[in-house]
Amino acid sequence: MAKLSVSLPDDLVQDLKAAAPDNVSAFVTTAVRHELDRRRLHAFVDELVAELGPSDDAEVARYSELFAAPGCLPAPTLA
Repeated sequence: MAKLSVSLPDDLVQDLKAAAPDNVSAFVTTAVRHELDRRRLHAFVDELVAELGPSDDAEVARYSELFAAPGCLPAPTLA
């Protein structure tokens, strides 16, 4: 495991320590993984749009409703 030094605004550090008083590193690791996954997903969607064209709004609405249904997706967990 590598160590990395970052600079954060004071208010963000306070919020971070309040949200994860016992393990700031695990909280930051989860947040960074989430952001990297989000960026990869956006890049993948951009590739699909370039290859297949834009999505159909009606289909997007239909699948949005399906995925929003209770019990459809597991609750997120913090590592």
